[in-house]
Amino acid sequence: MFSKQTNTRISNTISFRVAAVYSLVFAFSFIAITLIAYLFLDSTLHRRDREQVRVELQSLRDQYLAGGRALFEQTVLNNDRFRKNNPFFTRIIDHKGHSVQVFFTQYWEEFNLSALDQLPVDPGDEWIYLKAREGKQQLEILTAELPDGFRFQVGISSADRQLILDQFTDTLLFVTVPLVLLGMAGGSFVARRILSPLRHLIRTVVAIQAGQMEARVPRSHNRDELDELGRLFNEMTGQIQRLIRGMKDALDNVAHDLRTPMTRFRNRAETALHQEGNPLAYREALQDCIEESDRILGMLAILMDISEAETGTLRLQRRRVDLVALVGAVVDMYQYVAEEKGIGIHLQLPPRMELELDPERISQVLANLLDNAVKYTPPAGRIDLAVLAEPGQVRIQVEDNGGGLDPAEIDHLWELLYRGRQATQKGIGLGLSLVRAIVQAHGGTVSARSAATGGALFEVLLPDPATQPASVDSPPEDRLGGKT
Repeated sequence: MFSKQTNTRISNTISFRVAAVYSLVFAFSFIAITLIAYLFLDSTLHRRDREQVRVELQSLRDQYLAGGRALFEQTVLNNDRFRKNNPFFTRIIDHKGHSVQVFFTQYWEEFNLSALDQLPVDPGDEWIYLKAREGKQQLEILTAELPDGFRFQVGISSADRQLILDQFTDTLLFVTVPLVLLGMAGGSFVARRILSPLRHLIRTVVAIQAGQMEARVPRSHNRDELDELGRLFNEMTGQIQRLIRGMKDALDNVAHDLRTPMTRFRNRAETALHQEGNPLAYREALQDCIEESDRILGMLAILMDISEAETGTLRLQRRRVDLVALVGAVVDMYQYVAEEKGIGIHLQLPPRMELELDPERISQVLANLLDNAVKYTPPAGRIDLAVLAEPGQVRIQVEDNGGGLDPAEIDHLWELLYRGRQATQKGIGLGLSLVRAIVQAHGGTVSARSAATGGALFEVLLPDPATQPASVDSPPEDRLGGKT
């Protein structure tokens, strides 16, 4: 459909417009240059002819002064032998302007020389023009005065100049058509060459619309704007493809994790229906259904919290609280689970640190980080949790000595519903997404990397302009829990 529309409406394509504009610019430029060249040539030839007339006029006057009329006439005859192709017009007139002698009248038969008697003959730099009976040529004449009262005129025909200009025009007309065709061909070539990346982009979009999500724009790697556009489009397409794949995987994970509680929910209700007249069974079934529904609602609530945090609509109940006490409360909840696996939780905390935050949300952050640490720390392992006061911010570190992090997956840990390839623990990948969303809602940042001990290290930075230096200088308290 796309190619058919392009073929039937080629005049609407950018390639056609670029080629047309290029051809028009080329044609107008050629015409302008040709016109300028023609005018320049005409002006140059005109100046040359007039300069020759002036030189000849001065030479004949000098000869007349040196040897009289005899030498004057001899000079005219001698000059004629050297200018057969473009002779000078020479005429002697009396003080009344009447013709006394015209040299070589056979050269000037196309002109009505008697008309010269009607034209002014004042000596000086005033030119006289006499048009031919037919044609475009004319005589251009200049007059000089002699000491004996006589005057003489020297002129030149424009026929030679016109012949050169006509040959120039004929040559230009001969080469204009090929040059215009060459300009059109060049315009088409340039348009196709320049817009080739756009055509590749269009074909790639059409392929993606047809379902070929792996299609990419071929690049020229010449680092121009269109090549950069192709690079950005390929990166965007790859990101969209990864996003779609991630959404599909996330939906699969959500469907899988929801299917289990929903199946238990249905099975428990169905079992209770078959136990007629047993109120105790009904009660136990309703309790189980409530537990499963609470689990589902909790999952959906987390998804809603993440969505609100990412869109900036998450409501925070900020107040000044002691972060150290908040950490202690969360650690106490996981102390028993850690002790069952023989994991020691080591704390590095200042005596007190007040911070403006939402205690319930930050408790969720700490709980998720500590829950991950407990899950992926091997039995008899170690978890280090530190709260460090720094100028203008507070740093929270949770480090374990588990299997560490895959460098290729670190950037994806915070993606919604992402689960690593080596993940073996139960979950749907919402915990770290919620952590990042809450921390960013507080204006902070969270990061993850492999620790020097080989495990994973998670860091949370929370802004606190009111951080007191005393909190930094206070000796840390090492509170140990579990087995060491």
